[in-house]
Amino acid sequence: MKSPAEQRYSELMILGIENDLFNYHLQQLVKTGLVNKNEARYSLTEIGQKSITHLDALGNPRDFFKVSVALMVFRNDYSELLIQKRLRNPFYGEVTTVAGKVLPGEKIVDAARRKLLEEANLAATFVFVGVLRKIKRNPELMIFEDVFYHYCVATDHVGVLAEKNEFGENFWIPSSKFIEYEAKNIDSGDVDKEVGQRIINKNLESFYFEQDRIVTRY
Repeated sequence: MKSPAEQRYSELMILGIENDLFNYHLQQLVKTGLVNKNEARYSLTEIGQKSITHLDALGNPRDFFKVSVALMVFRNDYSELLIQKRLRNPFYGEVTTVAGKVLPGEKIVDAARRKLLEEANLAATFVFVGVLRKIKRNPELMIFEDVFYHYCVATDHVGVLAEKNEFGENFWIPSSKFIEYEAKNIDSGDVDKEVGQRIINKNLESFYFEQDRIVTRY
């Protein structure tokens, strides 16, 4: 159950799992307060949405402390930027640039190339430009995520853009609209906007910033 919106039982069914077994586990989630049932529709409760933050897009346990890449992929001389509408929790529905975890032993630019191919079906040459450390706290001030985002920039790409997959919906926007989109995101703070804008302005000087903020919902 990736979406916080209500979904019918048939929309939740997973291929390859027997109906009785799936229904049993779904009802257990309802009993434990992770999933809410409203007539014939199901949705994540607030507790359920918080629990999802512990899992990645494939349902595997996530680490609170992570090393990730954030991709700034441009075309037409920085005038257009590739962004993604998230179709998974946490931060379902937010629209921002593609990002993802760096695997153990993986070089930063290699991780950037891998994530772009996995999530957008594109290949590109990346340049690493700097790091933004994002410390995220819940309203009780408990840290639920601490991530080092390594920003990588690409101005060339090949391939046919995957417009939609399990990660999200991918599309190009005018780079001038970046701040407008970021301003709507719960997960975005002032430093996110500052970093994005400096890259859009073609300032590729090395940087390191830290951002420690409360995130009210996810």
